[in-house]
Amino acid sequence: MTSSDTPLDQIESEATEWLVQHTAGRLDPAETLLFKDWLQRSAQHRAVYERMRQTWDALAVLQQMPGDLLRHTADLHAKPGLAPVGRRWLAPVFAVAASLLLAIGLTVAWLGNPVTVLIADYSTAPGEIRGVTLPDGSRLELAPSSAVKLNFSSTERRVELLAGSAYFSAVPQAMAEGRPFIVDTGLLSARALGTQFLVEHLPRGDGVAVAEHDVAVTMKLPGSDPPVTVLSPGQVLRYRRDRMSAPDMARLDPQEIAPWRGGNLVFYQVPLHEVVAELNRYRRSRILLANDDLSARVVSGVFRIGEPDGALRVIADELGLRITALPFITVIHK
Repeated sequence: MTSSDTPLDQIESEATEWLVQHTAGRLDPAETLLFKDWLQRSAQHRAVYERMRQTWDALAVLQQMPGDLLRHTADLHAKPGLAPVGRRWLAPVFAVAASLLLAIGLTVAWLGNPVTVLIADYSTAPGEIRGVTLPDGSRLELAPSSAVKLNFSSTERRVELLAGSAYFSAVPQAMAEGRPFIVDTGLLSARALGTQFLVEHLPRGDGVAVAEHDVAVTMKLPGSDPPVTVLSPGQVLRYRRDRMSAPDMARLDPQEIAPWRGGNLVFYQVPLHEVVAELNRYRRSRILLANDDLSARVVSGVFRIGEPDGALRVIADELGLRITALPFITVIHK
């Protein structure tokens, strides 16, 4: 089938997968060449990919910096170089754009990132926890705002964690026709040498925590033999995006791994901006910090996942901060 005969829905599906892989930084040199070849197949390939990329960028603005979106709109509307007729023409355009972005934002709030959800085999919305039995009989538990894609074959059982946190109870390799069980994220690959473990793929970084038996963790470093770390029960390894070369190693009681499975959120000396990011996975209304200097405030406590608003009120009281609730946004400020 030539590119001109390729159905539009197939091109859109392929463009979506390329966009997610490219945005997550998961393309190796060989895959980058394949992506460039795909773009050059036709003008329609390039147009569909560019349209999806612009939608992705709009989502990022709305999700992360809604204030900036409104400010940039106002700045452009008020530029002195624009003639009055130009400003009159721009006003309805801005209104339509704002309505469209609001609709996209509401979709993100209720269903999660639409691009991730589209390519995922299993996903959860904010506040939702989901248990799944995989084709090999392994069990998967997805935390809120999480998504995975399965790549099972005759030689391996590979799971791609697209977003969030997932707890795996893997069927041993010997009981799965010798196929290894592997979980991939943007920064690492975790191969099960046992059964139960947690993998995270979050904005602050990726991590693995082992509850039972061992897990071999391979860090994805370009241009070198990737280091492999074998974790035992209770060991936790985290790679932060701001300092990937120096991973954090910690120990936990295996029973304390993935407390969300038992209905709890646990924070110990955690910066406020990370606490906010975690709470946002459990709420439909997005929490924003009004000032950057609030980010480093430290939070400790145990909260019920079914009461994120109560947790937010307690945290704000403890830190001497105030909360202002707006439509679809909750602002923490002094």
